[in-house]
Amino acid sequence: MDNGIRIETPRLVLRRMMLDDASALLDMLSDERVIKFLPMFALADAQEARAFIERKFLVRYARADAGERDASGCPLDLRYAVCLKGDAGAAGRLIGYIQIGEDEAHDFGYAYVRDAWGHGYASEAARAVVAHAREVGMPFLTATHDELNPASGHVMRACGMEYRYSYRERWMPKDYDVIFRMYQIDFAPDVPTYRGYWDRYTEHWV
Repeated sequence: MDNGIRIETPRLVLRRMMLDDASALLDMLSDERVIKFLPMFALADAQEARAFIERKFLVRYARADAGERDASGCPLDLRYAVCLKGDAGAAGRLIGYIQIGEDEAHDFGYAYVRDAWGHGYASEAARAVVAHAREVGMPFLTATHDELNPASGHVMRACGMEYRYSYRERWMPKDYDVIFRMYQIDFAPDVPTYRGYWDRYTEHWV
């Protein structure tokens, strides 16, 4: 049974990821253009796609269904398959995923198939998930993007996030230096800027 929250927008359905999505996810995450700015290498086969779904989604859903919450008391299952709406509003083709991490940064991330870029789907889904995060009591969200990927910064701004600072990180597992721009949106009064990346990496600036 799918106990997760289903979110609908004018063009999209956000639902729980399933093992049945492995084929679509493999098509997406074996594309070098899609994974260029993701902290991973391209998926090689269906087995890797299923393992990715299990690790990134199903484990979190099981913990959430068991009543576990993150350190701020918020749900662990704020991570979704993003699908185009089909007939009668049903979830159709999977075009990406969107998720909020359970760590102290409440990191917000997403990925989409190449032919979904440039249509506003990422911003549409992001606004919906940000609104839901506010509703369930998340205190704030952060998101980062490689400075060479300004389109991702556009998505962050489109859902109300504000730029706070930049920092240089030796990015793993790809093992090269990246300058990240960190954005944040606050849902509670007097929330300070998240300084985890600032304190962790010695080269940083506003």
